[in-house]
Amino acid sequence: MRRWVPDLGDTWVPGAVAVSQVLWWLVARPDPRLAPGVCAVAVVAVVALLYRRRVPGPALACAALATALAAPAVGSAPAGPAAVVLTAYALAVHRTAAVSAAGAAAVVAGFAVTTAASGGSVRTTLAVALQLGAVAAGVWAVGRFRRRVRADRASAEVFRAAVDGFVPLAVAQERRRLSAELHDVAGHRLTAILVSAGAALRLADPVLRERAIEYAIGAGQAAVDDLDRVMASVGRDGEVGIEAVDELVAGHPWVRYERTARTVPPAVAALAHGIVREALTNIMRYAQGAAASVRITADPCGFTVTVLDRGGSRAAGDVGSGHGIAGLRARVEAVGGDLDAGPDGPGWRVRARLPWRPGATPGTPPSTGVTPGVRTWAGAAVRDRAMVVLALGLSMGTVLLPGGDSPDPLAAPMPAALLVALLVLHALPLAWRRLAPGPALVAALAIQVAWLAGTAAGWTRHDPAETFLWCWWVELALVYAVGAYRPATGLGFAAPLAVAAVGGVALGSGTDITGNRAAAGAVLGVMLAVPLGAAWLAGMLMTARRSRRATAEAAARETVHWHADSAARDERARIVDGLRGSTRAHATSALAAAEAGRLDEVAAQARAGLVALRRLLHGLPQDRPDPPPAIAALSDLAARRRSALRFVGEPRSLPAPLEVAAHRVGAALIADGAVATVTYGASGIGLEVRRCPPVGAEALRSLRESTDAANGSVAVDTDRTTVRVWLPEALR
Repeated sequence: MRRWVPDLGDTWVPGAVAVSQVLWWLVARPDPRLAPGVCAVAVVAVVALLYRRRVPGPALACAALATALAAPAVGSAPAGPAAVVLTAYALAVHRTAAVSAAGAAAVVAGFAVTTAASGGSVRTTLAVALQLGAVAAGVWAVGRFRRRVRADRASAEVFRAAVDGFVPLAVAQERRRLSAELHDVAGHRLTAILVSAGAALRLADPVLRERAIEYAIGAGQAAVDDLDRVMASVGRDGEVGIEAVDELVAGHPWVRYERTARTVPPAVAALAHGIVREALTNIMRYAQGAAASVRITADPCGFTVTVLDRGGSRAAGDVGSGHGIAGLRARVEAVGGDLDAGPDGPGWRVRARLPWRPGATPGTPPSTGVTPGVRTWAGAAVRDRAMVVLALGLSMGTVLLPGGDSPDPLAAPMPAALLVALLVLHALPLAWRRLAPGPALVAALAIQVAWLAGTAAGWTRHDPAETFLWCWWVELALVYAVGAYRPATGLGFAAPLAVAAVGGVALGSGTDITGNRAAAGAVLGVMLAVPLGAAWLAGMLMTARRSRRATAEAAARETVHWHADSAARDERARIVDGLRGSTRAHATSALAAAEAGRLDEVAAQARAGLVALRRLLHGLPQDRPDPPPAIAALSDLAARRRSALRFVGEPRSLPAPLEVAAHRVGAALIADGAVATVTYGASGIGLEVRRCPPVGAEALRSLRESTDAANGSVAVDTDRTTVRVWLPEALR
């Protein structure tokens, strides 16, 4: 029952509507026979407003139905229309763009049907539909804007609350990056030394002992060199050629090697090198003495790397890190390939399929790095189109319902067609009020001038003053947009002055003006300049406010990134010092022992080096705080969930709401074994996630809700295993 008890914050609006209805009744003193209908409408309106946030759809339906059924009493019951408008606004704020637009359209259609059923003519019905559609479009646009503002504020608060998590995130990512490097390079060398020395010691064969010493000297020197390179560059492997795989396998004469792929891109060759190195390291640790083979083949879809062994004895199974195959799988899937590793008869097989180009899915053309088929229709551009509907609906609806003794502007076909064309053309510039407000204002003024010229020539039959008063709010909105979105266009204060001049001419040409029309037009133009100048100034102030806020946010992000980078550098230095005092020291001791011919000490030092390296790889803190809700944290999330993640495009600093929205999408979609791609687009962020099992219906509904609040959109394949999300960056 508590679920249906209204919140205290939801009672103010219905209370105000109820009081207004009572005052209206007392002042207007309508026919007492309308009292039952008025009371019924008022009660339904109040109840609908009480639940407008919890169940906005049913609340809108009830308010609209009660208002439509009590049409004769609506004139004395303003609570009904007020409830319809407020519940439609709540629907736009609390539900997705599609749901709220469908609800508004249904209400408009319902009232149009009611008008027709009440005996209204086709023209009257169309006028009512246009005017109500205009109001609905305006309410929808305002509600959508409010929804985005609420979501952005909530996301910004979440981002600020989690800002302390960037430092431990940077530290963890740096340790993981260096751990992968150390595992790939030093681990392979030290394992080979340990296995070779151990085999020679067990067999006590002088020839084998001599070969093991020679190998330990070469591998020990290579291990020291590799560690020195890691400590000097502290980075990943550069791009290598496929010949590096040939050299790697040549160091293991017990491996049968076949390569039919002649030309391999360097990035793919580097990945193939890492796969073969990891597989051979595992064979030496867990299948000593096994017959092994390495094959690299090419086909129209890409490359296949296969490493197979036939089983052997465990030699050094207690020094592995446990991250090798998992890390390789993540790297392979991140470039669009796939990797299988598992038993094959008595042995083990590792097979990786790599695309011709990193980022291309095997069997498909290379990816362009964009998120196809996903564009938002719920953003600022659509709100601007709703403003076009508002302008068109109000003006056309007014024309269709001429009042008083004014001549019908639609009586003659040609003037009517010209009037409709001018109304449409005058409303269209609102669609570009954010992207090109200057040209949009010029276009609207040109239509006004053409309108005046047509009236002077007798082509239209409408009062120019009336026409301007219908539509001048379009110019007002465009003047505000010039100040708010393009303050440096050069128009400056000329924008409101130009509109005031055209408006003065239009108003001075009105049929109600007597006497000196030029003087009247000048006075009226000066009067128009006041609100127009205020609108332009308000736009300028809004621009200044946005600029200050953006500068403050950018400075805060820079501070956070500076602290995170400093912590990563400190962690890098600490790891390098640890390498110098542990693993490299053991590798140097193993090399010295090999040069002295002491195989037992070589094996002991190699094992000690591997143990020290393993401690380093497993040294990531497990009790660190949750990562912050940011795009950078998605890599940490993917690592935790054993998923592959890659980034396409040039990373850049993004507003906090967009960072939070992208992280929420990733957290909802990235599951174990998923392959995710984050694309930095010119106007937003794209995310594509391929996963199995498919996304559940409830999770998909929640994803659509959260994405819609950020003005984004979602596209899902039929089997729901691939989801594409587009999150636009707010227009600055």
